[in-house]
Amino acid sequence: MTLDLLSIVKVISVNKDVAVKGGEIYSSLAINGGAIELNDCLIAATSLSVGINEIITRNTKHFERIKAVNALIPEDLGFKLVNLL
Repeated sequence: MTLDLLSIVKVISVNKDVAVKGGEIYSSLAINGGAIELNDCLIAATSLSVGINEIITRNTKHFERIKAVNALIPEDLGFKLVNLL
């Protein structure tokens, strides 16, 4: 399942520009009282750095605070939830 997902996604490295943008996103949210985890800000900054404004996540609530990003759950793209237990 993980390999299937990795076959359709692009892996993007975090660089200095992404880190700065992630910090800007975090700072902006914190100033307005809606801070989220820095790692979510870095995810948003990474996708935006390559012109991708949609991400797949189970934590759509956090990404709703970042106006430039549209967060979807895997099921929105047709993936089925699988119980691994």
